[in-house]
Amino acid sequence: MKEETFDYSKVPHNFGLCATDTCPHADTCLRRIAYTHAPSNTIFLYVLNPKAMETTAGKCRYYCPNKKVRYAKGFIHTAEAISVGQSGAFRYRLIGLWGIRRYYQKRKGETLLSPEEQQQVIAIARNLGLQRTEYFDAYVEEYDFT
Repeated sequence: MKEETFDYSKVPHNFGLCATDTCPHADTCLRRIAYTHAPSNTIFLYVLNPKAMETTAGKCRYYCPNKKVRYAKGFIHTAEAISVGQSGAFRYRLIGLWGIRRYYQKRKGETLLSPEEQQQVIAIARNLGLQRTEYFDAYVEEYDFT
């Protein structure tokens, strides 16, 4: 099985990295993995204070597992499948949750939908009477940097 390379360009600029190499969870912590893959041309890094990490004794509250999450990419087909009479309600409920700009970014697939956001879309669509086997245009597996 081919090992996947870590893409540091997907790490958010404000995601705290971990420079502590003595942590028992370093091999599975996304913060440590991202730190080890930071390119040498990145001069300044957003790093957790190593002195503060020493006091956690293996029980770090900043531990972030390196498990991938299934994100949805766009829901144009769902938005178009809702009846004309209900489409405004669908759009405005999601805009109320995310704001207008984020709604359109998520609708077009420019911004990925987290599992929680996917459930919001499905719940609103079903509440408006739309039953589908698939509500999203595509899916991608990515690390959860939250």
